[in-house]
Amino acid sequence: MTRDEMVAKAVAYLADVDRFDTDAILSHFTPDAVMDVPSHATTRSGLAEIRDGYERRAKAVKSSWHGDFVFMVDEAARRLAVRLSVRRTNMDGTPEATDNVTIIEFASVADGGKIARLSAWLPGLNTLK
Repeated sequence: MTRDEMVAKAVAYLADVDRFDTDAILSHFTPDAVMDVPSHATTRSGLAEIRDGYERRAKAVKSSWHGDFVFMVDEAARRLAVRLSVRRTNMDGTPEATDNVTIIEFASVADGGKIARLSAWLPGLNTLK
């Protein structure tokens, strides 16, 4: 997978996160994907657990924006790291702005090139927990 393909997949995934489209979010992951948030000691394995995390997020967050991306890509290892800004408004109206880092490991193209593992370092409230 090329750098541009990995970046496009990451941007599409984050756009779906901002739209709160859980089915679209899950379409980016392999069936046995792992999503962890080491900064909050949270790990979700498989699509059902990842879905649960995003459904919880939808109940806690009113709106969000992910942007100001800075990508680093290792094509041979199918890994992408991105530093990004997040602005969101929680359901209680509280705004939050954070600077996050996410590392994505993609499955091979033969296996669909989907997200096999996603690790996100999130300061502040973990709405996926």
